[in-house]
Amino acid sequence: MAIIKLPYVAWRNGRPRFNPGPRERELGFAGEDLRHRDRPGAPWYTLEEAKAWADANAEKIADARAGVKVKPVRKSGNTMRDLLEDWLAALEKSNAAPATLASYRKAVRAVLWKPETRAAARVRRVKERAAAELELEPPVKRTPEKFAAAIPAAIGAPELRAFYDYAKEARGWHMALSMIAAISAAWTWGRESTKWRLGPNPRHTMEFDRPDGRVVLIALEEFIQIVRAADHLGRPSIGDSFYLGLFGGRRQTDRLLLEDGGLVDGRRALRQSKTGKLIPCRDTPQLAARLEAARARVAAIKLKLGTRPATIVVDESTGLPYNDTTYRHWFAEVRRVAVAGVPGVLAPMPSCAEKRDQDLRDTCVILLYRAGATELEICDITGHSYRSVQLIKEHYLGSNNLERADAAIDRLAAFVTAQCEAV
Repeated sequence: MAIIKLPYVAWRNGRPRFNPGPRERELGFAGEDLRHRDRPGAPWYTLEEAKAWADANAEKIADARAGVKVKPVRKSGNTMRDLLEDWLAALEKSNAAPATLASYRKAVRAVLWKPETRAAARVRRVKERAAAELELEPPVKRTPEKFAAAIPAAIGAPELRAFYDYAKEARGWHMALSMIAAISAAWTWGRESTKWRLGPNPRHTMEFDRPDGRVVLIALEEFIQIVRAADHLGRPSIGDSFYLGLFGGRRQTDRLLLEDGGLVDGRRALRQSKTGKLIPCRDTPQLAARLEAARARVAAIKLKLGTRPATIVVDESTGLPYNDTTYRHWFAEVRRVAVAGVPGVLAPMPSCAEKRDQDLRDTCVILLYRAGATELEICDITGHSYRSVQLIKEHYLGSNNLERADAAIDRLAAFVTAQCEAV
């Protein structure tokens, strides 16, 4: 295969970058990624576009060497946007977890572009796909954030505070904190980058207010209602995920990747399909019955669609594991049916409207505690930290439970009596 060479252009994984030499840099030429920064997503130049750019730029370099006055070369690659993109590119080459990368990409997009409604985003994406197929300029462009065009040297604690306050108002508390975290992580990376050589991170001297943590218990009747709604919709896989959440307290992302390795020493051997990590789980009668039914259903899906999924939770429409987006969509639909009910099948249950899939994790902690499990036992089962378990207990159960206090006093009295009798 012939290697296509362009003057001063290097290709990295199929992506072109202008790399001037020392002499060219002295003449004012700065390195930059060859991308359409005025388009949504900043697509990279094609080979034809990169060649046209390189030929024109080579003429400018030749004129500069000859002493001919040329239009000053635009110096790019020095804005917050460039810093965030360089950092993400470096992060992609590291061993960062896919979920971490996805979370940071989402936060970076929020830093780069002003918020838009879901309807507007849907229209924009449809038009972008149509324009791409026709090789036309996208007719709808997103509005960039002014913060993204600032240079890092102009960003200090006051500017970061102002952007956080704006982001909290425009996008909400949690996303604003995620945006600040992405900016801070990129800045820390930029301090050690030979290209950026940034100064002290302004985030490190700042404190940001945080919302109270969400701790919500899914009542058992609500759990049953949601599972029945999933089964009625022909989406029992959502119910399978709910059972794995209730009887293990695992995060949604983990549950969607679990494989069933059968029983090992009386415990269900659950294994993450991507990492291979083994998660032993005591095999309860309820979970065992649900997983047995799931195996039969998944076998039928494999036969029908010709797929070979290894995960427990399988998307009925594709025969493949869910991703976060498709699972979120179907859970929302299941919850809608659980709330509205189905005539002659399910009575309406409005309380389900405020429940989220993520609430299963806290629910498992509370039910384990009510069943008599200690904090350390709960940590062993769910993977929570000891501090997290304490916070969940205090948030939901409070700190003035008279029944718990009475039981503790009774145990103290029995202990003192036994000690006194032994003297």
